Amino acid sequence: CFQGKKKMFPELFRIGPFSVKTYGVLVAAGFITALLYLMKRAEKEGISRELTADTALYLMISGIIGARAMYVALNWDFYRNNLSEVFSIWSGGLVFYGGFIAAVITGVVYLRLKKTSILRFADILAPAIFLGMAFGRLGCFFAGCCYGKPCGLPWAVTFNNPLTFAARGEPLHPTQIYEALFCAALFWALDVFNRGRIFRKNFDGEVFFVSVVVYGIWRFFVEFLRGDDRGARLFGLFPSQFLSIIGIIVSLGVIIYLWQKKSGK
Repeated sequence: CFQGKKKMFPELFRIGPFSVKTYGVLVAAGFITALLYLMKRAEKEGISRELTADTALYLMISGIIGARAMYVALNWDFYRNNLSEVFSIWSGGLVFYGGFIAAVITGVVYLRLKKTSILRFADILAPAIFLGMAFGRLGCFFAGCCYGKPCGLPWAVTFNNPLTFAARGEPLHPTQIYEALFCAALFWALDVFNRGRIFRKNFDGEVFFVSVVVYGIWRFFVEFLRGDDRGARLFGLFPSQFLSIIGIIVSLGVIIYLWQKKSGK
């Protein structure tokens, strides 16, 4: 049972005014792990390590900027009076869909300039995204961001560290752990899909767009368990739920289009 007086560690250690945040360390670990996986898989697909590393770097930079920009926009009531905190990403505060949209735009432009198949690269990239996210969500857990609603389940978590972003002193859904486990499982499934061990993909881009659909469905429902502030609701839904719906519809449309194109219809 995790309902005892558990103290998460948002801060690994501090030396004078300098501190190392657990969130930042885990996000960095996620990026490195995802990059190593991506480079290994891309090389087997005949894509150079140099192109893969450059693309990953641009995706990371644009992704972080987009993710932070959306987080700040959704929490502008706080940041308008705390502008110095806008760039403190090492402490927590990234929105997946903001980073995803920014990274997709960057990837499409860069890979077109390099005359590399966007869809083929996207299929290789998809598992790496969720491998990195699994680490990132663990970072959210230690920082206390993206926390869940109060609950009385045996695995509920109580945050007590004064540096945490989570509501303190009450058992909460460990939504960050739910996300980390789901992303790890999705990484495995997409990797198996890419390798054709159980299901063989029918066309380039299928793995990527299937991942958007699957994650979108998951994200839509897990949002109902979240207790943190995620922006204004519209028709009872949060921004990430609307983006999930859009992602699912667009991805299903692309999958149908690519399937028909391959079939010659």
